[in-house]
Order: sequence, then C-alpha cells, then structure tokens
Amino acid sequence: MPRTSRPLQVLPIILREVEVTGVTDITPNMRRLTVAGDQLAAGEVDGMPRPEFRSEGFDDHVKLVIPPPGREDLHIGEQEEFRFNWNREALNLTRDYTVRSVDPEAKSFTFDVVRHDSGLASDWAFTVNIGDSLKFAGPKTCAGLSEGIDFHLLIADETALPAVGRWLEEAPAGTRGHIIVEIPTAEDIQTIPTDADVEIDWLVRGSTPPGESTLMYEAVKNVALPAGRTFAWCAGETMTIAPIRRYLRRDLGLPKEDVEVVGYWRKMTTKKASHAEAVPETAAGSEGMATAGAGTDVSGSAGDTAASAEPSGPAVDSGAAGSTDASEGTLGVLHQVHEMTEILPPIITRVAVSFGVNDLVAGGVTTPAAIAAELGIDTDGTRVVLTAMSALGLLEREGENYRNTPTGAVLTSEGSADGLNLEDPALLDLFSVVDLLDVLKGGYAARTSRASATDAQSWTALRANDEALDAAHRSRTLDHLQYVLDIILDLDPIRTAASIALAGDAGAEVAAALTRKAPDSGRSIHTPGAAALSGEALWPEVDATLLLAGLTGRSREEMRSLLANILKASRSLVIVEPFTDEAEEDDHQAEELVSTFATTGHASLTSEELRGMLTELPAGTVDVVDIGWGFGRFRRAVIATRR
Repeated sequence: MPRTSRPLQVLPIILREVEVTGVTDITPNMRRLTVAGDQLAAGEVDGMPRPEFRSEGFDDHVKLVIPPPGREDLHIGEQEEFRFNWNREALNLTRDYTVRSVDPEAKSFTFDVVRHDSGLASDWAFTVNIGDSLKFAGPKTCAGLSEGIDFHLLIADETALPAVGRWLEEAPAGTRGHIIVEIPTAEDIQTIPTDADVEIDWLVRGSTPPGESTLMYEAVKNVALPAGRTFAWCAGETMTIAPIRRYLRRDLGLPKEDVEVVGYWRKMTTKKASHAEAVPETAAGSEGMATAGAGTDVSGSAGDTAASAEPSGPAVDSGAAGSTDASEGTLGVLHQVHEMTEILPPIITRVAVSFGVNDLVAGGVTTPAAIAAELGIDTDGTRVVLTAMSALGLLEREGENYRNTPTGAVLTSEGSADGLNLEDPALLDLFSVVDLLDVLKGGYAARTSRASATDAQSWTALRANDEALDAAHRSRTLDHLQYVLDIILDLDPIRTAASIALAGDAGAEVAAALTRKAPDSGRSIHTPGAAALSGEALWPEVDATLLLAGLTGRSREEMRSLLANILKASRSLVIVEPFTDEAEEDDHQAEELVSTFATTGHASLTSEELRGMLTELPAGTVDVVDIGWGFGRFRRAVIATRR
C-alpha cells in the first residue's frame, strides 16, 4: 500500500481462536457474524506475549482460516514474535474480512459476509452454527482518519460496504463527506446511524453482473468537491475502480497520500468455462466477492505471493536419447533461461504503468487513437506499445478495441503506479543496472539514471545538488518504511531517549511520528546538516541517533568515518538499511544489491558486515535485530552503543 496521510499503527500478527456467538442477516445479500473468545484478551501464545485484540481503523481487516470440512487438524503454521509463519496449505484457505465493529468488554467483534453463488468463506458463513470455532490473524495495521481533512469521499461496492458502515458509525460529529455505494438490489440498502454530515448515493446495479458496472465511476465524476482538502477512499472490484483511481489522481489532482483506491476482489474469466469467476484480491482459490481488507495484504511469510517455479525434471542422461522426462527437463531449463534473458517485459510494463494504459482501457478508452489522444502522444507509437503489451499478455485485441487480461488487470492495482512509474526519478535510477558492464569496467558513471553526470559526482553529492532526486529517494524509503517505522521508534534506544538525532532519509515525517508517539515527552529532535554528515562539523551530543538508509551510496571509508563521528557524540546508534543478507536466495535483494552498485558505485551492506565495521571502530555493544513481519526492503536494524 502506498504511503498514506492516515496515521498508521503496525501490529504484530497473532493467530487467535474464537467461536461464533451470533448470526444476523442484515440484508438479503449480507450476513453479519459475531465471534468472541478469551484469546481476544491479552495473554501468552507459545511462551510469547499476546497483546489484546485491537481494531481502531474503519477498514481494518482480519485473515480468517476456513479449512474445508474434515480438516480441523490442519497445521496452520508457527507463531513467531511479531509475525505468523503460515503453512502454505493453510494460507490458501484464508480469506480477508473487514472488522465491522468491536466490543472489548464482551471480547468480541463482528464481520459481514456478502452472499454469492459459491466460495469457501461464503459457503461457510451461510451454513455456520452458533458455537462453531474459527481461527484468524490480524489486524496487522490500524489506520485512523487523516488530520486536516475538510471533506471525505468514500466510494464502495457491496464488498466494501462494511468498511463504509463502520466509517459512518465512528466518524466524529461535523465530519463532512459524500458516500457512493453500489449494491445489487434496493433491498440491500442499509440504515446506518451517523453523526457525520454526509450525503449518501445508493446505486442499484440490478441485472448488471457484479464487477461489470460503471455506476460508481459515473457517480464520482458528478460529485462537486468543495474547497479545501479532500481525502478519497475507494474499494471494490479491481478493474471497476481502476478508472476511478486515475480520475481522482490525474483529473482531480488529489495528492497520492490523500487517495486510497484498493482492489478488494477481481473478476476473472476462466478459460474452461464461459462464466466469469470472482476471486478475492488477497487470497488464492475461487472465493467470490469476499469482504476483504487492504488489497495488498501479505501477512504471511516472505514469498507468499511468489509464483511457483517450473519443475526442472531429472538430470539429462546422454544415453537416454528420446527420453520424454529428459526432454521435458531440458525444455524447462531452456524456457527458464529464455524468460530470464527477455528485455521487453520490464520496459513495457513500466511504460504501460507510467502512462496508465491499463487504467484507461478499464475506463472505456480502448482504441489506439483514443488512448493516444488521452495521453497526448503519437498514435503509431501508442500502437507499438499496445502490440507489445498484447504479446506479453497484458492486453487482448478485438478489432480496433483492446481489453485488459487478468494479468494486465494487476497493473491497475493501487501499488503499481508507485512501484513502476518511470516518471519517478528514484525508480528510473533502478535502470542503472543496464550500465553495470560499464560501471564494472570504468568505475562509477551510470548513464541511464539521474546519476549520469559526466563528471561522475559522488552519489551523496548528486542527491545534495538535485532536490527532486533527493526527494524521490526519500519518498521511496518512507514508502518502504511505513510498516516498520513504528516498530523502529519503539526500539529501546529510541523509545527511551531524551534527545535524538535523525539522519539519512529520516526527516520531517519521522520527526512527526516521534512527536505523535510521545507528544508530552519533552525530548529534543536534531537533524544534523551536511557538514556533520561529511565530518566537517561535530555530531550533536544526543542520547540516540537514528540512521535510516543513510549509508546507502557511500564508500566503506565514508561509512566508517560517519559512524565514528556519530559514536563520539551519541550514546547509542540505530541503523536501518536495505540490507542484502539473503541476496543469493532472494532476487529482490539481488536487484537491490546490483541496482545500488550500478547507481551509486558502491555495493549494499549486509547486516553482519555492518556489525563487523562497528565492532572494529570500536563500538561498545552491537546487536542485529529483526523488525516487522520478516519481508520487505527493511527487515533488520543494527543497534550499537558507545564504548
């Protein structure tokens, strides 16, 4: 999920067990379940503390484990300190649902389930009995309402109606907004009490199949936003809401931090049948229209969303000519090498996302001429891109009109534009990898990225002299830090410090987070300038220094000099870097390693290398600790104390 202006709390992922205590049909197509149990209270699990169940955001979600009948003994996974390590089979049987309401005194909460033809969770919910047990994990985050917002715009289909309902019930008096909700029938209109000053548009889809209506898109274009700052939240079928995202961001110009457009489910057309199949955005299987939570949930272990590798087959025996198994194994290896050497996919996918081609197609702009006119680019060039997208399976063509494939639909999801858009200087810098040969031969002088200065300035000098480049990389770091920042700020050296220095990509947002967590602490926050970072000035005397991605792009000598300077004045030092400890096994870390080297001329660190560097300085004690859920760009922190 891209960084949001909503205050975000990150919670440990704990597996709990509850039982069903209430079943109510709210409307013909919506059932509300109440679950309760002692495991919602604070306690212990596997010898580790289990915090009390919390859900404070209107769109918080939990991951329900719904094993099929007869699989009550299914091994779900192992509980770890801050995360749950899912068994793959069990993870395939999970579905995400919004927490509709919470009653801490009764140790219970409710969630709503949409009725539809068939699906693991729906079949369970509409046959469940009072007293049945249910295991779940989450919420993994809670996001409150943004401060300083003058107007709220919420758009949802029935799968996101529970989140809208909770927002209405919990919004403070005087909150202004406009609500748009698409439902299947007029009988599905709900009466929801609210103190907010809002107008609600109920859009009845009728005979139009779910996931094919344009009612929400047409309705949002007719909303006149008042003066002031608007926060927009939209959730529903991925393809249906894609043009809404584009309209909010590009046409209305709302800043990305004030726009959340989340795919709760995706309509798929199966190849073996003519009917469409609805699947949740966050879980495998054929579940339809699940009332999910954030569409980018990855609350399991690293690699939960990785594609399965193609089997390589047995080793080829030269004496077994004509062996089917050997032939298939050889072809598998050749196919793997072929895919690894393709240059078109990473370029075309990023160009498509940068222009928003899949969003346009989802919104009904489907011909090369119309797409070119919308983007203000050449029609022939547009046709070239569309042809390449079709070859990669991102689009399908029928006559002059294109439509999104299920693969192309992925590029309409909330995180795509922020992770692939080449108009972002920080993301463009990743393409320095194409200059790796020249960098290795002749030293640091990448040509492709913004770091392609003829005089080959150092990476830190380039960022210091280019405000846009520096801001882009700071933003990229903060995007990746959002799920671990609270955890970092809760580390003992930071939490207990009366004075803190912030360096690297830590700036105003981190200072604001520190103040928000302890507004009455009275502690001082320092942001040392370039002179202190270069060693030309003394580091401020503080209890703790927090260095976020502050070593990236520096030579080993520069790192040692900076760390020595900090440790002379700071009692403790917390360093969080995009460490590449598992680069040999993790292709994302390998990409981080290579792109950092090609862009900056200096390789990324491993946490153990940094530990050794600090020990030699010498520091007093040096510890490496895991942070967060065990995946992502920032997974570990190195904590050092002054000798």
